[in-house]
Amino acid sequence: MISFTCDVDWAAEAVLADTISLFEKYGIKCTFFSTHHSEVLAKCNRKLFEIALHPDFNPLLQGDSAKSAEDILDDIIDIHPDAKGVRSHSMFQSTHIKQKYADRRLVYDANHFVPYQTGLKPFKLWNGMVCIPYNWEDDVHWAYGYSFESSRIDLADTGLNIFDFHPIHIYLNTENKFRYKEAKRFSQQPDKLITYRNNEVPGTRDLLISLLKYCRTNKLDTYKMIDISALAV
Repeated sequence: MISFTCDVDWAAEAVLADTISLFEKYGIKCTFFSTHHSEVLAKCNRKLFEIALHPDFNPLLQGDSAKSAEDILDDIIDIHPDAKGVRSHSMFQSTHIKQKYADRRLVYDANHFVPYQTGLKPFKLWNGMVCIPYNWEDDVHWAYGYSFESSRIDLADTGLNIFDFHPIHIYLNTENKFRYKEAKRFSQQPDKLITYRNNEVPGTRDLLISLLKYCRTNKLDTYKMIDISALAV
């Protein structure tokens, strides 16, 4: 089973719209883990797209937040009250926070990252939620030093194959950390950000498009994360 996800990470509207347009072009489903209110997300086709939560608890670690974990979680729930799933920014997690997810009737947690592993399955947590592990992420792919000519994921694997992309890396066609570090200061200025797009070697955007084409050409079903959560036993 194949699922595409995107961690929104405060992407500018034009950057987010660019990502959405690619999935719409190929008719492929995607779950967006949202950090903030977005008109583009609010208006997206819910037959193709699911909106889940992407709360940022990092300020708690840095000691510069006047808010509690509950406040941070409730703020994003207020923006997306119908959301059923969550993946926290930086995969921040704890048993305490997981219980707060369950208390707010969230259905699934997508914080477990196991790079390039096969045979993945969703499983039930002690609090009644479903944990959905994922095995690919764009910035981790370049952290390993891998080329974006291949995802190194076997799409014929009978387990889960869950991809995690970031709209800014799709927009930039990022291939390494150096491009991102140079460009990120313009993250809210798409007209300047686009001037940093990689047109030299295969990057994040190229790989995403090749995966979307592969799924459509081979008539492979893709799934929203809420659909995968129903498979846990």
